[in-house]
Amino acid sequence: MKKILTNILLCSFVLLCSSCFEEVDLGYPYHVIFPKEGGEQIITGDESYVSIEITNYDGDTGFSSENEDGTEYDEFEWLKVESKYNSNELKIYAEPNTSGKLRKLYITIYSGPEYQEIQVLQK
Repeated sequence: MKKILTNILLCSFVLLCSSCFEEVDLGYPYHVIFPKEGGEQIITGDESYVSIEITNYDGDTGFSSENEDGTEYDEFEWLKVESKYNSNELKIYAEPNTSGKLRKLYITIYSGPEYQEIQVLQK
């Protein structure tokens, strides 16, 4: 009985925590499209952010690093995002697409308990 009660409490805690985050419009574009040559784009939004994450369709994530000046770099597969903490501007870099297939990744911007997802496509 004690084990069942513990499992119920743990499941309730997980549900409670997951409901704290809400997708909202932070003013960033919902889609960013790169040509097959790749390149760089700067996008801005209405709200500043505290963290960024790049993922694919399966939820796999890249890695982050930070410079001494506070610039954060997030990278995953063919995409790189450069940002500064508590800013509202992102620099997005895409490597050239030599596969000939459409590529897709997602950038999630977190601003406290709110977040916005940006779909990045490359032809």
